[in-house]
Amino acid sequence: MTKEKLLKVIHAAKVGRRTALKLENNKITELPPEIGDLASLVDLDMSHNELKHLPSEMTRLKRLRRLGLDYQKFTLFPMEICSLEKLGELYLRGNGLTELPPEIGNMKNLVGLDLRANKLTRLPQELMQMRNLKLLFLEGNPLLEPPLEIVKEGLEAIIGYLQSSYKK
Repeated sequence: MTKEKLLKVIHAAKVGRRTALKLENNKITELPPEIGDLASLVDLDMSHNELKHLPSEMTRLKRLRRLGLDYQKFTLFPMEICSLEKLGELYLRGNGLTELPPEIGNMKNLVGLDLRANKLTRLPQELMQMRNLKLLFLEGNPLLEPPLEIVKEGLEAIIGYLQSSYKK
């Protein structure tokens, strides 16, 4: 999708006060700053594009509850996401993420987090702050901390491991 066409789609979504926008499979390499003008947006699916980073204007999407960023080209966690306080579902499957920032703990309303098929080797203790997290998908990561046998036991075991290992 060309930048011009993407800007038209964003403008139409703004004028129409759209709550959902599906832009998957469009070979989008960069989101324009105008994405931040979509104040009504609740659901944004950008999966299967070619994004390496997000514009700072993403932080203005205060109503966003679901964000699909599966199969992009992220190697660093997009920090703009951490300020989206209402976000309940975050999909980052199939990227090249090597670590999660401590700021991920700010995402208090996150219920589901899909991090499958990345390059994560450890999980930050700040995951313990995410009290509403019910679904955490980590398959396909070379995790060392917590060990894979703990990860296979599920979210409760992961949180228990993090709590015990950071009390030391």
